[in-house]
Amino acid sequence: MKRALFILILTAAVSGYAQTEVNAFFSGANEGVTYHLPDTKIEIILKATCIKKSPGEFSRYADRYLRVKDAIKEANSYWELTGAETATIGTPSPEKMFTVKLNGSNASNLTLDEQGIIAAINTSYPAAEEESQAAVETRRHTDASHYMTEEMLQASSTAKLAELTAKEIYAIRESKLAITRGQSENMPKDGQAMQLMLDELDKQEMALTELFIGRTDTLTQEMRILIEPRENSDTTKAVLLRFSHKLGFVGKDNLAGEPVYYDFRDLKTVKRPTAEELKKRKPIKKEGICYTIPGKAEIEVYTRTRKLIKEEIPVAQLGTTEILSKSLFNKNNATKVVFDTATGGIISIEKR
Repeated sequence: MKRALFILILTAAVSGYAQTEVNAFFSGANEGVTYHLPDTKIEIILKATCIKKSPGEFSRYADRYLRVKDAIKEANSYWELTGAETATIGTPSPEKMFTVKLNGSNASNLTLDEQGIIAAINTSYPAAEEESQAAVETRRHTDASHYMTEEMLQASSTAKLAELTAKEIYAIRESKLAITRGQSENMPKDGQAMQLMLDELDKQEMALTELFIGRTDTLTQEMRILIEPRENSDTTKAVLLRFSHKLGFVGKDNLAGEPVYYDFRDLKTVKRPTAEELKKRKPIKKEGICYTIPGKAEIEVYTRTRKLIKEEIPVAQLGTTEILSKSLFNKNNATKVVFDTATGGIISIEKR
């Protein structure tokens, strides 16, 4: 997913010692650049593949003519749950909104993402790579009739057509062998021409062979589910959705599928203030830039018989808000800072 960013480059004449004053945001009461710290959402991405098997027209003759004993005899389709992964997504926290006053500080050069989450100071935010769809190679099935000779098309019965088709398959194989041995009467001029000829013969052979052995097609599907962690929201064996080998992904209330569960556990890696301590806190008014030290959570996704994924993930809500000192952004310093817009944590900091 490509993040769109916009840059606020707001400067003021510097006279004397410029300070960076940050205030909690109150509508109509603040002047300056307002930014958010993020709340973290966890995206669980489940992947499944549908496998569809179709018998060939000559499946009953596969053993007789090609010595293939495992040819597909009946049409069948089923789904397989192939894996899972996670991603983190940042959304603006309504409780963590701050304003930087424009008083000539070098911290006035802010980069915010499209949601207003702070992304960088005094530098550009690294462009996120475009998320490319997983390349699923789907081989196009060629109509075998394109490679049938006149004699084959005039066959009086299915059994005779199967026999002639098998002979054509063996003839193609002999042609390929002659080319690779350099014994063909019409040898290609160079290696590239040889490869093109062999590729075409492979295509013909596969199209005709599928008439005997059948063919298998696959379809991939992803299901994305968002979870928004909160303090004291540990969860065990919660149902994400259900999965059926006949239907694929189904709703969590659809008993046609087996449940896919997840566990979520706050690892408590960061000491957070208690509710009483938060009540006593006054609005933040300090000289510096607010950022997040994210906490960590463990998430596990599994079925009754299989573990799909188990990971530790940084989560903004499970951490604390801290201050980058004003001294990093005075007239003598233009410290470069890059933030993680999904967790609010610092990715890099470079003091000049």
